[in-house]
Amino acid sequence: MTRTDRQIGELERISASPSSAFLYELLCPMRLLGWYQIDSRENTAAILFPAPVRVSSIRVFPTGAQPFSQSPEVVALTIPDTFFLDVYFNAYSVQPSQDSQDKRTVKNALAPTRIAYVGGQAEFIVEMGHEYATRLIIFHGEFKSVFVAIYGDDITEKPEASTYEPKSLPVPTSMSISSSVDPANSPNPTLVAEQLLLLLDEPPPSLSVATRLIFSLKPEKYDWDLPGFPDLYAELDVPEDDDLEKLVKSVGRPIRDDISSEAITRFAEKIHDTLGANSSDDAYYTAKLLGISASQQTRFSRILLEHLDLPEVYNEESLDDTTVYCLWDAASNIEIAKYFLEDRNFMLGIEELHTNPRTDKSIQKALKKLLSRLRGWQAFEDALTNPRGDFASSIAFLKDITTTEHSIGCWLECMMTNGALANKLGEVLQNRSLPFPLFQEQQATPSHEEFLTFVRTLFGVSTVLPVLAWADSVGNSPCRERALAVLVLWQGIDGYREIVNHCLLLRQITKRLQWNTREDPPMKGGMFAERLLIGLAKDPQAMLREDLIVTVLELKGPFSCIETEELMEMEKLARVARDGLPSAIEELTYTSVRPFSLRRLRVLRVSMAIIANEISYEDGELEVAKSFWTERSQAILPTLVSILYDISDDLNHHFALQPLPRMNQALTDLLLRAAGDILHIIGRFVMIYPLINRDLRTLTLAIADLYACSDAAISMLSQLSVACLAAQNIRRICPNVLRSLTMPDLHPESGFIAPRIILRTLLNPYLQKAVRDPIHHITQLYDLIDKLVPQNHTSEVSASYWVADVFPKVLTEFKSFCNLLDPETRSVFVQRLVILDNGEIGLGEWLLVEELRELSNALHNLSNPAVDVNYGLVLQYQVFNSLHFCQLLLSSPASMDWALLSLSANEDLSQLFDNCLTLILDSNISALALTRLTRQLAKHASQFSPDVRFNILLLVLRNAETDPSVVDALDFVPSILHSLPSTSISPERLRNEIGRMICTYSDHASSMDADNAEMLLQTLEWLALKEEDVKLTTLVGVSREEFHYLCITLASILSPPRQEAIASVEAKLSIDEDELFPQSKLELADTLTMPLGSVEDLLSPRPFEPSTPKSGNKTPDILGVVISPPTALLRSPAATGLTKTYINNDFRQLRQVSSTRLNTSRLPSTHVDVGINGRSDLSFH
Repeated sequence: MTRTDRQIGELERISASPSSAFLYELLCPMRLLGWYQIDSRENTAAILFPAPVRVSSIRVFPTGAQPFSQSPEVVALTIPDTFFLDVYFNAYSVQPSQDSQDKRTVKNALAPTRIAYVGGQAEFIVEMGHEYATRLIIFHGEFKSVFVAIYGDDITEKPEASTYEPKSLPVPTSMSISSSVDPANSPNPTLVAEQLLLLLDEPPPSLSVATRLIFSLKPEKYDWDLPGFPDLYAELDVPEDDDLEKLVKSVGRPIRDDISSEAITRFAEKIHDTLGANSSDDAYYTAKLLGISASQQTRFSRILLEHLDLPEVYNEESLDDTTVYCLWDAASNIEIAKYFLEDRNFMLGIEELHTNPRTDKSIQKALKKLLSRLRGWQAFEDALTNPRGDFASSIAFLKDITTTEHSIGCWLECMMTNGALANKLGEVLQNRSLPFPLFQEQQATPSHEEFLTFVRTLFGVSTVLPVLAWADSVGNSPCRERALAVLVLWQGIDGYREIVNHCLLLRQITKRLQWNTREDPPMKGGMFAERLLIGLAKDPQAMLREDLIVTVLELKGPFSCIETEELMEMEKLARVARDGLPSAIEELTYTSVRPFSLRRLRVLRVSMAIIANEISYEDGELEVAKSFWTERSQAILPTLVSILYDISDDLNHHFALQPLPRMNQALTDLLLRAAGDILHIIGRFVMIYPLINRDLRTLTLAIADLYACSDAAISMLSQLSVACLAAQNIRRICPNVLRSLTMPDLHPESGFIAPRIILRTLLNPYLQKAVRDPIHHITQLYDLIDKLVPQNHTSEVSASYWVADVFPKVLTEFKSFCNLLDPETRSVFVQRLVILDNGEIGLGEWLLVEELRELSNALHNLSNPAVDVNYGLVLQYQVFNSLHFCQLLLSSPASMDWALLSLSANEDLSQLFDNCLTLILDSNISALALTRLTRQLAKHASQFSPDVRFNILLLVLRNAETDPSVVDALDFVPSILHSLPSTSISPERLRNEIGRMICTYSDHASSMDADNAEMLLQTLEWLALKEEDVKLTTLVGVSREEFHYLCITLASILSPPRQEAIASVEAKLSIDEDELFPQSKLELADTLTMPLGSVEDLLSPRPFEPSTPKSGNKTPDILGVVISPPTALLRSPAATGLTKTYINNDFRQLRQVSSTRLNTSRLPSTHVDVGINGRSDLSFH
């Protein structure tokens, strides 16, 4: 065993698992300081070190052990085998050096702790930290001799300076559970329990008998001491004059397996003959008898049922809640449940009585549980073989039937003896997997294999409990300790933990854990029991069980494992659970210290479990809300929202860009689980008590943070860790809560619709104080909004409500949020909104207008020669993103038709788009996104106005000039040229672009294909026809030799009929030999890379540089620095003086000056303006 402490002198026992040992050795490297065989003198011994040391661990070795393989002559001696040991460390304070001199303060203070040695080799880890050391260790206890080895380091030794060599941290590998203790993946889940039974001294009972006697047919105290136990059986041959009550009592023991059917029949006939005297008594005793028979052999219950007329015995006159609960116990057996279900008259009578409003509520409640169990058996049996079975109902059935001792005993009997059920557990897959915690609330629906794995695990774990109870009853320590050890092992494994904790809540098992903790000297069984109780107390639902509350409050030391702080925490949780709702309200309204501690989070979770339990009853929400107001004069929803916001803030720091030195997964898990608990309760209350705007906004911010943190947790943590499962649960809950808040009929108290507030909050991310990655946060917000907004206009009734009432109020927020998205996500988002809008308000068109305006502004700023170099890079990246966004819209089949129609048919959009294309051409921009966009535009150029088509043509020509090897580079040029009216053509620009293109094709004529040659010839033919415009028939940028070579190449490529056209074109077109200087292209990069210093310069505010106003005409200007009003205005009584620097109250005496002196100053006055209270608020110097 190992033991770790959180402060000096405090030790906490942990298991020596390979993972924990690896982590310890990785974080706490240590060396042997010495080994000691210490003998007790008056129960005391001590170790004195020659110099201060920092102790890392203490190892105790049993008698006969050889601690060191290199020194086999060293043999340990430890007497007795188990004992408590008080350990005292002399606290030696190590202070940091100051002024190059080491200053240490020695205090004669002892830091005490207690360890429990339970035998074997044990290691007790000591985390002393870097602030303390020790020279003296004192041991005190009931021991004679102890062999110990002390590990740590000597603080007086200076480490040698060595060259730093970067090394990768070793990654601990997870170790799968041994197949011998893994019922989840075992073809025989009861194997562990059967092997534990073999540890009993006497011939062990069968697992079926042990289960039956421990849970169902509990023997009397004196039966355990009778000879022949457990082979004590009930005798069915009873006297004829026995009444019904005596007959029922006579079958309290098991029935022999070899009993004849005739004997059972005679007993059933006696039961039948005694009926009729009192219908209520008949119903009660027969129901009790059926409950007893549920744990007996199947023949007994079947023959009994055949001799009972169920509708006649159990009817409205005879049934009360106690009788129904007896039938509920009887339905724990699958054969009895099937018999009930097959009797239609009986089921109709039960269902009618359950739905009858005149039936007493207590009886209705009992009947509801009975019907639920009967239908649960149906769902469970079907789910074992049906991949599409009702797994949710089956899991609820399993959770219910394993809650009480009698029902779990009957269920185990059925699973062990009913071959049909056992065979349905299926084959075990080769890829072993751990069970999912399906008993937790709001878990995702499992697959069929996951469900079978869970059932096998529950079956295997449950069978260990009767073995533990049997060994504890007969006083067999080896079997009891081994059973407890197996449960401790399972409690430390994700998936097993939830099942173990659920099973440990059986009243008998909880009490036995308490009894096992009362051991002095310490024993392994007591230590294991303590550890099970520690783990059980961390489950908030478990702490609500009365048996566990009593057990925790009655715990008394000395303890082997439970620390003082842990005991205080457990007692705190138990008291909160015991006091119920008032205590929960007090804890929830208490102002917590931030950040939350583990203890505080556990208290909050228990409090929320109490709230969740209260609202499960009828009108529970109303009662809880009243109690909150009565106890603390507070509303419950604002209180819960405030706690949730604080939890989300704490979680943000766990996934910050500057991470903590080491993530505390236990704290992260508790934060996520507490958030899930609060969201579950909030979801129950918001439909009844709406939130005000402020609380709704706070709740939305908290949900957004939780959603983003959960995604970060899933990507960072192990997929099988508890924290990861909690994060997955959060990702399911958050969208559901927001959707419930955005129902059309749910309004905040102030009158504003909730969807508008929620959507505005999500679209306006508050990133100024964000500690997490803002890009990741934006991505998660988009995902959350996508799940919140209806899918399309026709599938959901609320879609038109969102479009008509919500979207028009958040247009500005939509624009700002779209600017934060990358082009791919932005295009998908706009497509989503366009489909949802369905042309109702034109949201997509408005967003496209704003996008083009941003593009136009960026192009204008980019063309400014005085723009800063770094800012220019940002503008280039902005232009690239806008072009990429437009290209994606025009390329996607879902948005292409809408985008083309909007850009061509909408006058404002078309004009704005034309301006952007013109600016792109003027800036001579080149980018891959622009090339792809141009191709899409050229395919649909006919839909655009002539001016836009002309700009598209110029872009196509530039594409061809850039890469003449593209097969279809010129396909659309002739058609666009022929469609353009002369008024839309700029001859100078067109001639220049065509000239550059011809020059490029002349240089690559040898590689030209036939299609491009034909398109090029058609372009030249169009130019030759424009004889009235000399600019179009005169080529520039190409020499006569180059043009002639191009024509020869065209003639060689094209068919003979086109030879005449080539000759005609060459004759009609003239060549201007003047050189056409190529424009410098602006290549846009698809990424933005910039030094951090440049980013800081861009984000830093510009310093104010004062300057003297330019001399010149002082024209009155409302925004000018100098205003020269007319002289007549200054002569008015309203302006009889100017301010000056005053002393005391002289400012009340205004100076009179002539009007000729009032207009002589070029700058503002250097006097002061006097404030409200006679104080000088502002000075100009």
